Amino acid sequence: MKEADDLVVEILWKGILPDLIMFNALIDGHCANGNVELAFDILKEMNKMNVQPDEEGRIEEACNLLDEMKGRGIKPDHSSYNTLISGYSRRGDMDDAFRVRDDMFSAGFNPTLLTYNALIQGLCKKQEGVLAEELLKEMVSKGITPDDSTYLALIEGIGDVDSFLGRKDPS
Repeated sequence: MKEADDLVVEILWKGILPDLIMFNALIDGHCANGNVELAFDILKEMNKMNVQPDEEGRIEEACNLLDEMKGRGIKPDHSSYNTLISGYSRRGDMDDAFRVRDDMFSAGFNPTLLTYNALIQGLCKKQEGVLAEELLKEMVSKGITPDDSTYLALIEGIGDVDSFLGRKDPS
């Protein structure tokens, strides 16, 4: 695996972005060698580089990696939870996104701006305006200031303001 990792570093050094096939090979290789933390770090890097998993199973694989980390006594960090929340939100699986957020709470972590943005973006994509608005209020009440990404998600998700907010047409 060292050679594969070195190759990716060399590719990045040359300014070339690794593709999905490379990422998948690295994740599979590290998992097969029991390097769960490294595999999860690669998933986090994919998320940062906005490289989307190609299979539905990749998010489940990430969730399994998180469970395996916990089972080995490795404490996941904010980034681990946010990566999963973001993945579930991107594919519109908001029940699982909120389940991971609840797991994050149980582990003693509070949501960050990234957590809220991922959830709000997912809700807006599903036209769940009332819930997105509630999350925005919760976020502000906890002292987290919305950023451009927060507002952009809300604006893009609005479409028809009344339907976004769950209001009935008065006519």
